[in-house]
Amino acid sequence: MVPFSIFSSPEGYGGAVPGDRREEHLFAFRVAYAGRSMEFRVGRSAAVVGASVLGVLFILLTQGIYDIRDNISKLRELRALRERVTEQDLALYHLHAKFEGLVAEVERLRAMDHRVKSLAKVNESLRGGPDSGVGGAETPEGSAAHRLDRMLDLEFDRMRQAMLVDVKDLDLIGEKLDSRRLNLESVPRGWPVRGMLTSGFGVRTSPFTDTPVFHHGMDIVARPGSQVAASASGTVVKSGFEALLGNVVVLDHGSGYRSVYAHLAERIATEGAFVAKGEPVGTVGNTGRTTGPHLHYEVRVNGLPVNPARFLN
Repeated sequence: MVPFSIFSSPEGYGGAVPGDRREEHLFAFRVAYAGRSMEFRVGRSAAVVGASVLGVLFILLTQGIYDIRDNISKLRELRALRERVTEQDLALYHLHAKFEGLVAEVERLRAMDHRVKSLAKVNESLRGGPDSGVGGAETPEGSAAHRLDRMLDLEFDRMRQAMLVDVKDLDLIGEKLDSRRLNLESVPRGWPVRGMLTSGFGVRTSPFTDTPVFHHGMDIVARPGSQVAASASGTVVKSGFEALLGNVVVLDHGSGYRSVYAHLAERIATEGAFVAKGEPVGTVGNTGRTTGPHLHYEVRVNGLPVNPARFLN
């Protein structure tokens, strides 16, 4: 076993020694083992130096962390710029391809012009000598060249108009796809809460009057207090209390679709708010005319109730 002791001596270890000026020590450590002892002293200068080194290391570490975060931010900005450059390169590639098509068409027209001129020279050589009869209207050579340039300009304009038509067609297709995407996003999908289906859509025997009635939705029994999620994104057009439905929330999803969540213990969604698909609109409860805690769920299309079971999967 190694004896170990720690002590401090504000006036120097071992007391004052005549004729010997020692530096005052803050701490002294002595280790004894097998009849030997070793003593370590920490003076004020060493403590100041150690604290300074630790301070410098702390400053360097803080600066390093800041530099790392700054570099990460710059890397993200660089990645975003690269993506934008890639998109621009793709657009330039498509424009270059269209321009190459125009160039090919112009070259074809030039080749045709050269062929027409060659045929004209052959025809002139076959017309015979100077005594042959000639006549008719004449056009200066410069005017003919001007007509050829004009024809090329008209052909170029025609091709440009054709490309504009193609672009308009693509825009129209994009608008139709966006419209179809919005329609698909408006359709409620999935279960608003996980539970057991106890009453479906259609004619049933009323548990209150014991007579045949038409049930406009479906009843899902779930644990009281369970969150009820929106089956599609939409705007809350109603969040209130009714005598039969109790606490009820109605969402308008657009394109004629609406969903109803009734008998809620608590209404989370407020009227006028936008609720994304999967966000809570309330909790399962027992408000209104019910026989026990459950969720009454309806789906309406253009104001008419439809079977919600079609939209569960």
